[in-house]
Amino acid sequence: MEKNYKKVKNPRDYAGLLNLSTSYLNECVKVTTGKPVSIHIQQRIILEAKRLLYHSRKSVKEIADELGYDDFSYFTRLFSKAVGMSPTAFLAKNRE
Repeated sequence: MEKNYKKVKNPRDYAGLLNLSTSYLNECVKVTTGKPVSIHIQQRIILEAKRLLYHSRKSVKEIADELGYDDFSYFTRLFSKAVGMSPTAFLAKNRE
């Protein structure tokens, strides 16, 4: 996942890379971590988004694009749901 999270967002694609079925990959990951693959993918993306927001001078739109999201508003909704605040609010809070 570490190599591909910017391009590959679907658990099915990771399962394919590992020559596993999606259900088997999800089952193994969920038994081991308590969370499905999709949550791990999302958490990795959000971690990188936070890092970029905090340490770079890139705009939220540039960061969304860098992380593989063509739809800026979708990325904003995803970030807001995961973090509890918009990327802009996160940026303002952490650059004070």
